[in-house]
Amino acid sequence: MRTGRCALIGILSALVLPAAAMAMPGDPPVVPLTPADGATLPVDPNGIPVSYTCPVYRIADPGFPLFGGPKDYGITLSHSPALGSDGRLASGTLNTGTADPVVANQCSSRLGAGGPPPRVQETPGTYYWQAWRLCTGCVGSYETGPVRRLVLQSEVEPALRAPRRAYAGYPFMVSLALEGAPDGTAAVVQRRARGRWKRAGTATALGGEGEAVVALPRGAHRLRPAVTIGSQRITGPARRVSVGRATRWSTGSAAVGRYKGRVGSRSVRFNVTRAGRELRRFRAFVPMLCPGIAPGQFTTQIGTAALNRVRIAPDGRFVAALKPERSTAILLTGRLRGRKVSGRVRMSVGPCSGNSGYRAGRTSG
Repeated sequence: MRTGRCALIGILSALVLPAAAMAMPGDPPVVPLTPADGATLPVDPNGIPVSYTCPVYRIADPGFPLFGGPKDYGITLSHSPALGSDGRLASGTLNTGTADPVVANQCSSRLGAGGPPPRVQETPGTYYWQAWRLCTGCVGSYETGPVRRLVLQSEVEPALRAPRRAYAGYPFMVSLALEGAPDGTAAVVQRRARGRWKRAGTATALGGEGEAVVALPRGAHRLRPAVTIGSQRITGPARRVSVGRATRWSTGSAAVGRYKGRVGSRSVRFNVTRAGRELRRFRAFVPMLCPGIAPGQFTTQIGTAALNRVRIAPDGRFVAALKPERSTAILLTGRLRGRKVSGRVRMSVGPCSGNSGYRAGRTSG
């Protein structure tokens, strides 16, 4: 009885589990060529190149053969090696191939090419790919090649730029070089404290760069960048920053007064108070781009960046980050020299964002 149950289970398993569909008798099979099974490759925003055989074959043969060629082949890239009922990878990104004119009966394709971010071809991790072709005369309507595994790794080398000296209690900007990181990648600035690396600030990659606002206590610190892309975590070299007590201001009472200026074609205004150690009632009208209904279309909106109080560090620099509402963020940077101020103001409201430089001088009124 036990033997009968085992046999029944074996029969049911054979019915449930899909098997790779074989070529029709006499036809050459689908064979993956490159990369080798288990290969490690760099991520590529243009897609991961693969090649496979694509000879002429029979799609069906009901007494008179119907032939297929390179246009009837395809590729699937998936996070899982699981197969569907047709013998192909159950879920993933489908790509068509193109015939290679240099090598007969060979086709190539780029896995994961195109699509909105985050794109699979830019995300490190373990993936599976398979070449297949249409075959209406076969079980499942497809002939499939073997499933191959590949590992994608990012070649991003994050780097950090920070001032050598900062002041306790005064935030400062840290710039990150993130060339090769997909736009939107989250980056972290870490500081070494008590034998551990702890988060000191965050940034988002855009155009291979990022910026983070950092504030540190007095003392000597080591900072390093870290990014996580897919399953890969990458850290960059550490940099030293000395944080001292706030003293010996380069600004003074001569800087106190009202300031006006321009943000692009718009206006900016604020007051400098407390002997040149503080900005008050900062207001800037920031042009922002907003995505339109149709892809690739944008509209312009004007946002009001308002900050009531911003502290100025002894060297005249200032940084302030504010989230007045859940969907609104403001980042203000600048430097006071004499009776002039210059810097940048960035603002985002929902999907709209703006980033503009500004200049302002003290007015007589």
